[in-house]
Amino acid sequence: MRDTIEKITKDKCCACFACVNTCPKICISMVKENCGSLYPQIDKNKCIQCGSCIKVCPALQEIPASEPQKVFAAYSKDLSVRGSSTSGGVATEIAKYTVRCGGVVYGAAMIGMEVRHIRITSLNDIDKIQGSKYVHSHMYDIYKQVESDLKQNIPIVFIGTPCQIAGVSRYLNDIPDNLILIDILCHGVSSLDCFLCGINLETKKAVSSVSFRDGNKYCLEGYDNGGNCIFKTPYRASFWLNGFVEGYIFRENCYACKYAGKNRCGDITIGDFWGLKNEYDISKGVNLVAINSDKGMRLWGEISNSFNCEERKLEEAIPYNHPLREPAHKPVNYDRFCNIYNDKGGIKALIKAYPNKTLYIWLRRGIRKNKKLYKIVTGLPLIGNKLKEYS
Repeated sequence: MRDTIEKITKDKCCACFACVNTCPKICISMVKENCGSLYPQIDKNKCIQCGSCIKVCPALQEIPASEPQKVFAAYSKDLSVRGSSTSGGVATEIAKYTVRCGGVVYGAAMIGMEVRHIRITSLNDIDKIQGSKYVHSHMYDIYKQVESDLKQNIPIVFIGTPCQIAGVSRYLNDIPDNLILIDILCHGVSSLDCFLCGINLETKKAVSSVSFRDGNKYCLEGYDNGGNCIFKTPYRASFWLNGFVEGYIFRENCYACKYAGKNRCGDITIGDFWGLKNEYDISKGVNLVAINSDKGMRLWGEISNSFNCEERKLEEAIPYNHPLREPAHKPVNYDRFCNIYNDKGGIKALIKAYPNKTLYIWLRRGIRKNKKLYKIVTGLPLIGNKLKEYS
């Protein structure tokens, strides 16, 4: 009897959907399990034990990775692109260039309240994949769509977390010249279920869309169908976003991420250039761009005129970007978080698993609601400005 994908432990499975896409009997589905995260489940009545799912699993295979050939600090010369991006707009400019050349771009989008990868063929749709999303993106059958486009020799750019880049790489096995892989500097991701629990802690109203950043500051904002803001919560006052920023609500595999480090699995790596020390205004968004392959270098040569850019050293960014060094550290109370989540649900877990965090979050939320108290506290020396920025 052959092993199947269900042998992969939860600290290794990244829910990349490669197994789902490759199964010839379509008998693998992704189901919610630990902390609301998705894991593969096999319909044993349909499974023929062909081993295809194991062959494509990136958790069991080494993925080729390279140190960057060159590193740049860059941002779009188009002020509207830079202003509507959460960083420097590099991914958006690459997407625009690809579509103008008759190509296709795959990236993560908020579709309603779900993050999922979508296929982009029109300039009018590129804004759907703009901006940061700190939630696990569901792939569904996206790798099959990539494979179909490649067979038609369509130029493709695929943007995703390193584990998603590994997933599409293993699914395809051979990466043709007309596919550019772009990995983002990923700190970790929350499950969709956990994210929705966090939204429920902000409002009981129907939320149609969200944003996760306000410029270079983490801020959770929810909007209704008409685009009206329902809530705006700085990260230190948000149970969910504080959990994301401080790294204590990720999928379990994020704490053992095999893709964290200087060696990158994409042709190009993009992230925020935290730690940049030059005349660029980081508050308006500046990307770190690492060129990791000859194919990536050719693309960069074709589009670099779209950016204000300056060559830098990777070592400048490493101290401020843990994905270039190591995975996120697993918090001491993570098992408690999972136990509460699995027993009583995500809302209870976000509130009760980390009592010290909860105390300060309640305090910040209380101060924000009392306008007189907020004015007094934010006027205090030393802590006032901090509270204005983070509360």
